[in-house]
Amino acid sequence: MRLTATALGAMALLLAAAPLHAQRWGHGDRPRDGVCFFEDRDFKGEYFCVGAGEDVSAVPREMNDKISSIKIFGRAEAIVFRDVRFQGNSSRFGFDVSDLRREGWNDTISSIRVRSTSDERRPSVGRRMSPGDADAIVRRSYRELLDRDPDAAGLRQYRARILDDGWSEEDVRADIRKSPEFRDKSLMTPDKARAIVRAAYLAVLKREPDAAGSAGYIDRVMRDHWTQGDVERELRKSPEYRKK
Repeated sequence: MRLTATALGAMALLLAAAPLHAQRWGHGDRPRDGVCFFEDRDFKGEYFCVGAGEDVSAVPREMNDKISSIKIFGRAEAIVFRDVRFQGNSSRFGFDVSDLRREGWNDTISSIRVRSTSDERRPSVGRRMSPGDADAIVRRSYRELLDRDPDAAGLRQYRARILDDGWSEEDVRADIRKSPEFRDKSLMTPDKARAIVRAAYLAVLKREPDAAGSAGYIDRVMRDHWTQGDVERELRKSPEYRKK
């Protein structure tokens, strides 16, 4: 009986952990409330889906860093992370993204949380969008794309677009990405690259970067659009970090 209880306990633990590792590329049923992650842009190719309330602490190797578009179903949103176990840079998507390159997340997702959304974030079918709903969309878009709150004029402009013209959150974000402010913010310079690498060194190795060791990372930030999370992930693979 003792062995049987132990075996049953171990089996229960395995079954409880299964949702974290059960994802595989395929073409199965899509959730009523959840998010599907596609291998190709425009929601094409193979995909896997995660239901609201589920976590994927480590995307399986064959799918890691290979997600190119995201589709939301029902009341759900995805929080994606550049590193496994919900580490590194993250971003929240409560709307469909047909091309993750536009968001700076193409082929870089390593772990995922999917959560149910509130009425404020995703109004129910048939309920008119309220000014408060619209303002929440605008503020969220400004903070995530421009790292600031909207000015009064910008808030009024996008609120009107949402309420009067039926703009979605993705429409607002697409328009913000066309602005000179976003282009200037997105333009990578050597100084910005060095600042990103320095922040990664301080976060992971707890020291200032040396010129020889950091040169390659600066080049990857400039050439391949690496983020601080990308640099941190590589630093964690270094012998120096493993010794720490």
